[in-house]
Amino acid sequence: MLFLAVTLGFFVENQREHYIEDQRAKQYASFLHSDLVKDTANLTERILFMNKGIQAMDTLVMILKYPKPDSFVKKIYELSTYAYSNPVFTASTSTIEQLKSSGSLRYFRNIELIRNFSDYDNEIRNMRTIEDRNVYIVEETRKFLAQFMDLKGIPLPRIFVTDTTSSSRSFFGSEGLKLYKKETAQFEQYANLCVLKQIDWINRIRLMVRALNSARNLILSLKEVYHLK
Repeated sequence: MLFLAVTLGFFVENQREHYIEDQRAKQYASFLHSDLVKDTANLTERILFMNKGIQAMDTLVMILKYPKPDSFVKKIYELSTYAYSNPVFTASTSTIEQLKSSGSLRYFRNIELIRNFSDYDNEIRNMRTIEDRNVYIVEETRKFLAQFMDLKGIPLPRIFVTDTTSSSRSFFGSEGLKLYKKETAQFEQYANLCVLKQIDWINRIRLMVRALNSARNLILSLKEVYHLK
């Protein structure tokens, strides 16, 4: 009888631990799901903005290589919003980091979920590496623009469609816009910086799309395993 009581006690305790771990797993899954929903929306908006920016910089490069580019001052200012901007993606990693640092990732027992978690974590780190490595492009472009035109005349970018800030807002009317330098070499240098930025954005979009797909796969796994809405 004593042996049976001890065995039953171990069984009950084991079941209680499993229940607690399952509850913690569901809680972490809910937090992670919430973070991923925000991340996917964030990524989608940035991908759309950057694709639009690549096309806009195509037009800007054509203007800068036109025989008389200084006759399109207003358009140069308008399109320079993309050349000046830097739509960096910052993932919501608080839950991910807590799961990794505390060892709580062990609460997730589904192999596919763990694989999708690892894939998304890797994609985020890959994006961060590329953004850090190519930040010099942003710095060089902004340094050039500060000497080429009045930065206050560059319209504010609208990365999010819900942004109520007008993308056409500048501190001057079109009649007040001017270029500080009008030499052919300056226009060619600006065009080359735009092309360099386009190459960077194309690569970053590729990584963002991969991260977006990984995030969506992880969301599906969380929904299937923990029946989240």
